[in-house]
Amino acid sequence: MSATTQANVLIIAPELSSVDAGTWTLILADVAAEVSSSVYGTNQERAQRYLAAHYLTLINSSSKQSSGPVVSETVGQVSKTYAQSSTSKSDYSSTVYGQTFLGIRKGCVVGFTVITP
Repeated sequence: MSATTQANVLIIAPELSSVDAGTWTLILADVAAEVSSSVYGTNQERAQRYLAAHYLTLINSSSKQSSGPVVSETVGQVSKTYAQSSTSKSDYSSTVYGQTFLGIRKGCVVGFTVITP
């Protein structure tokens, strides 16, 4: 099976067209290493496509919005306001692409049983 491409990812996620070339190269290499044909079989490229879109969506949204929701605390006359991060790279449910990747993974990864003599 072949690895996914930037063109394939942009078909499902055209909003990622503004992501820089270096980030694309890095993320496509990451998903190629993470999603192997030995586990995903004929779904390898599809799983890579959705996983790349997930990672790139997280990167793209964090570059537009430096962090998560604003948190503020006040003690007496001293006040502190800061932004709180809300998602991580491994939180696949945080994007529609990550959720689709989870569905693909669930259909490909087979459980196993250990039988002891």
